[in-house]
Amino acid sequence: MNIKKITKKDGTIKYRTNVYLGIDSLTGKKVQTTTTATTRKMCEIKANQAISNFIKNGSTVAREKVFFNDFKALALSWFDGYKLTVKPNTIRITGSFLKVYILPSLGAYKLEKISSILLQGIVNQWAKNANTAVIKNGLREKGKCKDYKLLLNIIKRILDHGMQLGAINSNPAIQVIPPKLKERTPKKIKYFDNDELKQFLSYLDTLDDTADNQLYSTLYRFLLATGLRIGEALALSWYDIDFKNKAVSITKTALQDGTIQKSTKTRESTRSVTIDNDTLQMLITWQKLQRQQNKIIGLADKIVFSCHNKVLIYENERRHLIAIFKGAKVPDIGFHGFRHTHASLLMNADVNPKEIQHRLGHADYAITMNTYSHLAKNKEKDTAEKFSNILKAL
Repeated sequence: MNIKKITKKDGTIKYRTNVYLGIDSLTGKKVQTTTTATTRKMCEIKANQAISNFIKNGSTVAREKVFFNDFKALALSWFDGYKLTVKPNTIRITGSFLKVYILPSLGAYKLEKISSILLQGIVNQWAKNANTAVIKNGLREKGKCKDYKLLLNIIKRILDHGMQLGAINSNPAIQVIPPKLKERTPKKIKYFDNDELKQFLSYLDTLDDTADNQLYSTLYRFLLATGLRIGEALALSWYDIDFKNKAVSITKTALQDGTIQKSTKTRESTRSVTIDNDTLQMLITWQKLQRQQNKIIGLADKIVFSCHNKVLIYENERRHLIAIFKGAKVPDIGFHGFRHTHASLLMNADVNPKEIQHRLGHADYAITMNTYSHLAKNKEKDTAEKFSNILKAL
């Protein structure tokens, strides 16, 4: 870098250099600028900063600087673009984070007033709230979520968006360090033991023989037999059921408002799950009844777990499930408890954990083992006996 020393008429000394920034990505022309400072070192720093700013601005000086009144305006601008790249459930969650946490804390701030110190204080408060939140029935107090690291990541993305538009020159969120989340007693997994499961299934057999009760009984037994997430089950159409090969194809999921998302939770969640003969026959019986209720012949594109042409909504069915648990006099394990019960039964039956991982649609083998390996309670004594037998056979 050629830095020239310049002596002005009044005797003061300046240092100046011409800086080549690169090729403008919008015009295709070479871009140069000049930096001046009172010291050689400062001149070099300003030159490097000019190159860095040029790159951060998309390698162009042709783009006009965008102005935002406050952080909220910038955040909403970022969110408009972000919504085009993610699934509906991610949009819902991110929108909630913005509404409940980020915008109340930062929305009114001018962009130039947002500093690393300000952001660190906000994140520290979120962490404090998370660490002191009362947890009841597995749920934290409203407004005290444990996902403050994710909240910080969203803020980083918003400020990066501001840099790309030229609204700010640097991202103060990069310097923020989120505190650690205090460890709490691990959340107990809810599932039915063998006696509770027998009691629950027996209660289903005592329900009146109505179409609605047949629907719920089929849904609950299906969840127990497959380990599907409730959203995956509620999104199934009849063409997803392969009666010939005794398998269910999971390619989509139902959101809490009943909307069908044309993709699953993760890539690994898209899978095929085999079903037993009893479950297959149960579905055939339900299909015949559904055809009678809907008074139609073709059901291929119809939702499996629906009745009277009405689609089940998670929140409504959750309340109904609680009433069923109460009637059966068994613990409230929630819809996810059926999934846990399925995994527990397979673990106790010595099914290969890799197969369980596939059936559940877990992205990582470790998730399956860390979540469910301890559920195989009646296998603990077997392990000791097996070791004893090995020694005797030596």
